[in-house]
Amino acid sequence: MTRPSRILYISHTSPVPAKIGPSRRHYHILDQLARFYDVHLLSLGMPSEEQMFRETFADRVPNFHYAAVQHRREIRLTRKLWRTLTGRCDFMPVLEPNLRRLLADVTSRHPFDAIILSIPLLFGLPLPHGVPIVGDSHNVESDVLKRTSVLAETYMRRRYALRQARCTFREERRCSLGVDLLLANSDRDRQVFEIEFDVQNIAVVPNGVDIAEFSPPKSPGEPGTILFTGLMSYYPNQQAIRWFLSEVFPLILKKVPDAKLIVAGARPPAWLLHKRSAVVEVTDAVPDMRPYFERARVVIAPLMIGGGTRVKILEAQAMSRPVVSTTLGAEGIDGRDGHTILLADQPASFAAQVSRLLTDSDFAAEMGANGRRHVARFYDWNRIGEHLEATLRERIGLDSRDVAVAV
Repeated sequence: MTRPSRILYISHTSPVPAKIGPSRRHYHILDQLARFYDVHLLSLGMPSEEQMFRETFADRVPNFHYAAVQHRREIRLTRKLWRTLTGRCDFMPVLEPNLRRLLADVTSRHPFDAIILSIPLLFGLPLPHGVPIVGDSHNVESDVLKRTSVLAETYMRRRYALRQARCTFREERRCSLGVDLLLANSDRDRQVFEIEFDVQNIAVVPNGVDIAEFSPPKSPGEPGTILFTGLMSYYPNQQAIRWFLSEVFPLILKKVPDAKLIVAGARPPAWLLHKRSAVVEVTDAVPDMRPYFERARVVIAPLMIGGGTRVKILEAQAMSRPVVSTTLGAEGIDGRDGHTILLADQPASFAAQVSRLLTDSDFAAEMGANGRRHVARFYDWNRIGEHLEATLRERIGLDSRDVAVAV
């Protein structure tokens, strides 16, 4: 039997805990790679995250190294600002000395059949020659910055985003053209990479959901409860919930006076914490998002900025919760408006869709059931993992374990 290929997976954030931000994709991509290959992890992260990884992944990925971030947050922010002012991309993980040092050590001692980067911008690391490089992407980073430069509330944020969008575009294009295979998160992102970056060696590997972990509860949720989830230090999430609170929620309260909003996600900004009231609940980091999905009657994704595939929508649909999203928020999810998801881009129409789901329990149940079936069919991580394995076999010639063993 052919030995499985050896892969080095380099991550700019720890795959655990897999509750927020890019860590969820890192976790599941790594988990699926471990089904088929011998995987070695190299990740930035704290000692506590390394210990958590050991407890969670050591049986599947016994070879792993964590590189501690060397500089304090204040120094990193200062360097990001300086790089922006001097016309350079401000992606800092690629400059971390500990990560670069560990990479040189690991690749000098272990031969690899491929290296997979958790983000294309890691191509700026001192990677070995002669090894196929695969760049995974959560979204098109420069495109997200470009959208932020138009929609951000403050002038300074718009100016910063516009300047950094230009710097990031140059570096992101260089890295995307340099890798042997680029993995896009959605068809929309694939088109941006192809048209604006002129990248041809590209395949779509979307985000997914663990449909066994996120299973439908028996209860339809608490009456009138609306849920938004996401990392709240991430500006597109802040912008989305600010728009919903100011433009949409007052219209919902007129139609559904007992409506209540829950904003569940780590590191909420001070202005959002000040919005807490009898009808607005704001959490910080939560160990498990499923109880919040169980409480919700409706889940919202009112995003105006972003890219990739929204995991929050997939998780909600896996738990049979109906979702109202903007068109942009639902990018990358091949759903049908009015059948598996409801789309609205204006305050009045968004409020009307949410209000309908809160007051029509039969319609809400139908939408939830349709969403669950759709996610189970197209976005189960095990199916995505098999697609990823086939892509790596066909595009760069990797050998996987015996399929019967892997499955």
